[in-house]
Order: sequence, then structure tokens, then C-alpha cells
Amino acid sequence: MFSAESTQYLELVARLLIDGSEEGDTLFHQFIKSFPTPLAVKNMTIDEKKELLEEGEQMEILLAALKLGELVVRSKTCLFGHAYSSQILSNEVMNRLSGESQESLYLVGTDIHNDIIDIKQMFIGGLSECNVYPDQIFRRALIQSASGIAVVHNHPSGSVEPSSADRAMIKRLERGCQMLGLTFLDFLIVAQDNYYSWRENQAFQKNDEMKN
Repeated sequence: MFSAESTQYLELVARLLIDGSEEGDTLFHQFIKSFPTPLAVKNMTIDEKKELLEEGEQMEILLAALKLGELVVRSKTCLFGHAYSSQILSNEVMNRLSGESQESLYLVGTDIHNDIIDIKQMFIGGLSECNVYPDQIFRRALIQSASGIAVVHNHPSGSVEPSSADRAMIKRLERGCQMLGLTFLDFLIVAQDNYYSWRENQAFQKNDEMKN
């Protein structure tokens, strides 16, 4: 009895080789006889590939499909930079946001090593405000399989002092991350040549409390 993997393997090879002609049926049985399992395909030698290519266009298509599968398996997520500290992260995005005339908000997703795997402009507003919807932020983070998130928001006015709306948003994002098992790395506000970091501000507050 064939396993689920064996059945799927046979079905996929059949889709590529069997076209209703006697030749296609012959190629299918010939291929399966030489490579009865996915492991046999994985261990295919260069000489065996050359022999298959001599069989014609259908075998070329099959080998191209196998090559595509290899590339997909070996592909890695494109990294955009690092988010090891608030200063590094702010420098990564300051040039992107500081020249904009409208307020906007970017979501930065990171993997478990704090490497940035996703940067997405989530919202754009007017000159002094930007409506933000946390559910869309979390949906994007989960779809991208992010381990942590940072939110970057610009203030075209030049002031990086968080507004009451910013502070309320920080609390909502922090609670949401706790519920979803995400790491809330930071909430950054950037201007032309300055930035505010919620994470750094928290650290300063704790140091002051310890001193007192």
C-alpha cells in the first residue's frame, strides 16, 4: 500500500508527464522505474539528468519543475537590516520618513534574532494626524510570521514628543503583543534629525526610579 507521500509523488509526476499520449505514458513509467521515490530524485546524478534531457521536452519541463522546487526550499527571507537597538532602528527608517509632509505609520517585523524581515507602510494621514487600526497591524505581523514588531511614526512638525493618541496607541499595542505572544520592540517617532523611543524612555524612567 502506498503512503500519502508516495501517492502524492506519483500524482505530481503523472501531471507533468502523462498527456493522454502513448509516449507520455511510457515516459511516466520509465521515470518512475528509475526514480521510484522522492529520495531517488534527490540523489539523481548529473549523468542521469543528461539522459533524461535526451528524452525530449516533457522531461525538460519535469526537470525544470524539480529545479524550481529546490530553489523554493533553499530560499531565505530577505532581510532588510537589523533592529538590535532603538537607535539603529531609528536610523534605518529616519531617511525613509523624515522628509514626508504627511503623517504615516510603518510596521517593522523582525525574526527571533531581531533581523528585520518586513517593513510596511500601514497608514497614512494628514499633516497632523494619522488614524491607526491595531488589528491590521497584528494581522500583518502574523501573516509575515514576525516574532517581534516595532512601530515607526513620523511627525512632520519636527517635534518627536508623543501625543496623547500616540501614548494610547502604545498601550494598546503593548497589550495586544502580550496576548499574541509577540515582542513589542519599540514605538518610534521620527522627525528630520531626531527621534523618540518608547523603549529608551521606559529605561530612563526605571533608572530614575532606582536612583530615587
